[in-house]
Amino acid sequence: MSWEKESILILVKAAPHWSKKRKRYDICTAGVSETEGWRRLYPFPERNMIGKDVHVWDIIEVETKKPTDDPRPESRRIKPESIVKADRLEDRNERRKFLMKIEETSLEIPLCQKRTLTVIKPRIEDFKVVKRTPEPVQHTLEGKRFKIHPYGDVGLYYKWSCQEPCRYCKGKYHNMECFDWGANLLYTKYDEKTAKAKVKQKCLYEMKYDNDTWFALGTHSRRPWKKWMIVGLLWMKKKKPTEPSTKILSEFA
Repeated sequence: MSWEKESILILVKAAPHWSKKRKRYDICTAGVSETEGWRRLYPFPERNMIGKDVHVWDIIEVETKKPTDDPRPESRRIKPESIVKADRLEDRNERRKFLMKIEETSLEIPLCQKRTLTVIKPRIEDFKVVKRTPEPVQHTLEGKRFKIHPYGDVGLYYKWSCQEPCRYCKGKYHNMECFDWGANLLYTKYDEKTAKAKVKQKCLYEMKYDNDTWFALGTHSRRPWKKWMIVGLLWMKKKKPTEPSTKILSEFA
């Protein structure tokens, strides 16, 4: 399979994790191709993400090809050195219009279509921070602190349901861990007591009451690819009833 150049709007940056195989931190990154729909870009090296200054809502051009070890239809390997930031979707009305175009009302839709990535506007019920046994800190030969799971000391979990209940939340709720990089990074900026309050304020109260919130959902790489996780959070302030919608999104239509 040869490399193909694609233009992709980035919507997901999950928290980095250490790859034993590649000896580096990788980031599960996902977005929507200008012509081909959802793309899971993995592995995306952290050094390239930072070096190229790639953020959610950036439009990048990158060479991709189908992997030989991941049958999930949206997955693509990338050539990191080919990454070019081409543009950015800045306008909030355009962002909202785009999310409303791709959002789905139920997890039942991608399940039936055998897809492994989607965006859903959830009914948020609750949010909790679960403290885990801290991972022992290791040190590199240069004396730098190193952790295989740099954000693994806590788990961020949402209790939520689909707008139209799927087979798993009918009469109950989904309980999913959130791997959004920004949410996990926020926790590390404060002491434990302050971090819990800050993260709950942002991820529960603001996401549920102040913002229109979308969950980017993806499945785990291990078979049978049925474990769904929140891999990204997308949000913007709720629109006032009198606020007119403006420019129509033309790109990625």
